[in-house]
Parts: sequence; structure tokens; C-alpha cells
Amino acid sequence: MKVKRFVAANMQLALRKVSQELGADAVIMSSKKVEDGFEVVAALDYQPGHEAESDDVSRQLELQKELEAAKAYRESRVGGAADGASREQQQRVEFAQRSDLNSTEGLEEVLRGLKTNQFDRPAADKAPVAAAEPELPQFDQQAFDARVKQSEERYNSAIHAMSGELKELKNWMVSHQGSAWDTSRPLTWQQSQLWQRCQDVGLEPAWADRVASQIKDGESLEDAWQQALQLIASDLPVASPELLEKGGRYALVGPTGAGKTTTIGKLAAQFVIHHGRDSVALITLDNYRVAAHDQISTFSRLLGVELHKVNDEKAFKNALLKTQNKKLVLIDSAGLASQDPHFQTQLSMLKKAGSGLKKLLVLPLTSQGRCLQENYEHFKAAGLVGCVFTKLDECFSLGPAMSVAALTKLPVTIVTDGPHIPDDVHYPDAAKLVQLAEQMARMARTRWQAAEAMHLATQSRFQQGA
Repeated sequence: MKVKRFVAANMQLALRKVSQELGADAVIMSSKKVEDGFEVVAALDYQPGHEAESDDVSRQLELQKELEAAKAYRESRVGGAADGASREQQQRVEFAQRSDLNSTEGLEEVLRGLKTNQFDRPAADKAPVAAAEPELPQFDQQAFDARVKQSEERYNSAIHAMSGELKELKNWMVSHQGSAWDTSRPLTWQQSQLWQRCQDVGLEPAWADRVASQIKDGESLEDAWQQALQLIASDLPVASPELLEKGGRYALVGPTGAGKTTTIGKLAAQFVIHHGRDSVALITLDNYRVAAHDQISTFSRLLGVELHKVNDEKAFKNALLKTQNKKLVLIDSAGLASQDPHFQTQLSMLKKAGSGLKKLLVLPLTSQGRCLQENYEHFKAAGLVGCVFTKLDECFSLGPAMSVAALTKLPVTIVTDGPHIPDDVHYPDAAKLVQLAEQMARMARTRWQAAEAMHLATQSRFQQGA
């Protein structure tokens, strides 16, 4: 049996050396990473299970290591020696080449010759040389152990680095192969959990991705979620609370049933309470529906404020001129579909009114997110400056409307949360809206979990009865 140790810069080169020197029948006994690269121990005609052979293998490997260490030391010392010393070194090499390095006896003979300077060579060659080398010192076991320890530390460091890379790979796979909106930037496991929570709140995927990607790992999931909620609140634009104090000219636009007329009644009633009935005027553009004027006419009569009903652009301009001395002018528009031929006419009237007329988009919180997005796309040509959240008391998810405001940078101006006039109208608070949105998400999750548990219990009872 022949056993030999091979060291190369990488595993591929080491295996190539094994194949070249021992052939295709060689058996790889062990492999490990060392200071110089990779070490491979291979054997030829190896038969496992014999204790004597195992001892012989261990002895051969130990002798090979000592021989390599001795050769390395000799090579470092003979570089500056004289010609006689070079000739002595050449004789040592020839002696090692004639010996059987694949057996324990041959290795011991070579090592013994290197240590005692006794070689199988002619007597004439044994004459003293001009520049004799110093005698080879004994093998330094302590230095050898230090090198082994250093190699083990490097190996452990490499294993630690590999473990970290595997963890990152696991996180990447858990996060659904990265961000849903940017596959070139994968999310970590924690960020993917935050992204899913944002989805439960009702945020648009694009906004959820932006929020989750800004949270760094290293904290608990709950602490990271609190940071995410703070980011959501900071991203939600909120207008300064001045509408009910300073007044101005505001036109409310939005789909049918969004709550435009009711919101105008609440705002007018609040302003009348604080500033008097002579400070408010109402204008309506809704002439396309049956009994369209009834509700706003009722508000005008109960509050004692003037109301202007306009049918065309000329009448609209005259109404604006007549109400110049009013502190607050509220304009009610018709909730028309974008395909309606009168939609563009009404939109053109609002645009031509100038920058002095501020247009607010009314977003009913009971509508789906895609509907709210389409409403924004239909009315943004009017020159929107803000939005109004209505029907807060009827909704079960604030996320869709908050997403429209955040992604379009449309400040939330007013929030209404009930049918009572004038009480159910408030200025928005970003932190409170985000907190309420999270509470709604938790309640919805609890309800679904309870429903699923009841379903499983009913199904179990049915199966037991059958």
C-alpha cells in the first residue's frame, strides 16, 4: 500500500496531482484546508479495516510532513551557500530521488540522511566542502503546532463566513425571492415580515416595499414594526389646520356618493358657528341629477347662508364675483363618471376658475384601493391641492386611501367620521390615522382567525358524528 500527501493551491489542482502520481485507482483518505491551500491524503491499494495498516499510514504521513519541513528549511538556508554547499544539496536531492518515498522505510531513511548528512554516495564525494553548511537542527514541534493552530483559525473563520452567506441565502429565499417591485434588491427575512404586515394594513405594494427596505436588521420584529409605523406616519402628507379658521374658496370633487355635499354641510356649519352666517356662501354645479339641489338647499336654508346654482361657465364666473366678500366659499360639484360628456365640461370650469379656487379630492374610505386610484387619475387634471377622507366610521381599512395620499403627495385636509352635522368633521393627525389603520388590521386578522377556528371545530364535530 502506498500513501502520499498532496498540497496544492486549490482542491482541483490537488486532485490532479493525485491522479497524475497515483493513477485513477487512488483512494482519497482525507482532505482539509491548510495554510498553503488544500491538503489531500491519497492511498493506492488501500484496504480499510486493518489496524496495522492504519498505523503505517499515520507513520508515513508524519514522516512525509517532517521531510517537507526539513526540505523547506534546507532550501531557505542553501540559497546563499558556496558551490560546495550547492553540490552537497544536489547530492541530497539525488539521494532522496533514489529512495522509495511511498513506504515507511524509505521515508525514514531519507529523513535520517537529511538529519545526519550521511548519504549513499562515493567516498570522494564525502570530502569536506569549502563552505560546509551548518548542521540541520531538530524539527521544531512547537512552531509546527503554532502553524497548525493558525490554519485551524483560518478554517474556522472561513466556516463562519460561509455560515453567514448561507443565512443570507435563506433570508433571500424566505422573502419570496426578493422585493415584489425590485427583484434586484432582495429583502431580508425581517423586511419580508414587515412588508407582509404593511400589506395587512392595506398599503400599496410600492409603498410597503419602500417602508420595509428602509428598516435595518438587528432589532426585534416588534421594534422594527414600530419604526415602520413611524415611517408610514412621516410619509403621510397632512395639510395645516387652517380651513375652518382662515377660510378660502374650496371646490370638492369626487365620485358619486363620496360624501361631498354632506362634508360641505359640516364645514359650513362649523364656520357659521365661529364666524357667523354672513361669512359663508355655497355654490353648486350639480344640475345633472334629479333633486340634485335638495340636500344643499336644505343646508343653505337651515344655516341661513346664500346659495348659488349655476348651469354654465358664465353663471359660474358671476357666482364667484358675487361671493368675493365672503370669507368661506364652498363649491359642490356633480359626481360624474369620466365617460360622461358633461364631465369634461365641469372639469374645464373648475380649471378656468384660477389658482384662487382650491380643489379637494373627496376619497370615501369604504372604496377599494384601485377605485380610489382611478378617482385620482380622473380628477387630477383639475389641479388638486389636497384630499378629504370621508366615511371613517364605516370603513375597515385605511391603507388604500393613505396610499393614494402618500404616493401622490396629496395632503389630507379634512377627515369626517359620521353623519352628524356639524360634529363629525376633524383635522387629520398622521400618527393617529396610522395607529387606527394598524388596529383595524389586527381586528380583521383576529376575526378571520376566529372564523377559521369555528369552521375547523364545526368540521371536526361533523366528522365525529358521521
